[in-house]
Amino acid sequence: MSLPVSQIRAIVGKDNLLTAPEELFCYSFDASKMSFMPEGVAFPENVAEISGLVKLANQNRFPVYPRGSGSGMVGACLPQGGLVIVTNRLNRILEVDADNMTAVVEPGVVTGDFQKAAAECGLFYPPDPASLPFSTIGGNVAMCAGGPRAVKYGVTRDYILGLEVVLPTGDIIRTGTRTMKGVVGYDLTRLMTGSEGSLGIFSKIVLRLIPAPESYRTLNAIFPGLEDAANAVCEILKNRIIPSTMELISTWDFRPMPKRCC
Repeated sequence: MSLPVSQIRAIVGKDNLLTAPEELFCYSFDASKMSFMPEGVAFPENVAEISGLVKLANQNRFPVYPRGSGSGMVGACLPQGGLVIVTNRLNRILEVDADNMTAVVEPGVVTGDFQKAAAECGLFYPPDPASLPFSTIGGNVAMCAGGPRAVKYGVTRDYILGLEVVLPTGDIIRTGTRTMKGVVGYDLTRLMTGSEGSLGIFSKIVLRLIPAPESYRTLNAIFPGLEDAANAVCEILKNRIIPSTMELISTWDFRPMPKRCC
């Protein structure tokens, strides 16, 4: 079934729906290098518009696909027809509570930008996916992103206290708490985190922050082989030394490409 274009535009505004093939192509792929064309791309501004789009999808039986910056590598945001719902317009940092070390953000906030905002308050948001400068927190939550700091600080799910989510029915729910202790009922927050957009669309995220580290030191160690490097990592951890970041870089990555003969 084709999209009800006029009804979608009534929800998000005529300037916030793309239908031209050359515009749709930009939202047909992500970092997975796969590509599937949508029928339309909508840019809602708030949770009410997301809810309205999802309810319209139920009424007219077309699929929807939530999308952040499209930096994922597993194809989770790729459409097969239907409507892509891009959350980049929901890009506000609503609150940073330095006293309670929490923050409330919208899903379109770029992760690197949020880390800088937290640092200005003397706080630290550890998750550091490779796409940090351009990936969004909503996408990080959907994929439960990690990064090199995971060895010490954990992954995204360890810093999510609560969520506002638009369910596949279009209903809006709020999960979790704004405290470290919240033990009553089903843990819907952790269920939603890492669900890759299959259980709902995030419209608001409550984050846990920690005090910023006082200083950093970087150590570069060179080993004769991969097995030696892996053994060294095991010994470091066995000795109860937990680096904030650990990354293995093979010299193979820096070998020059062979010259072409023609």
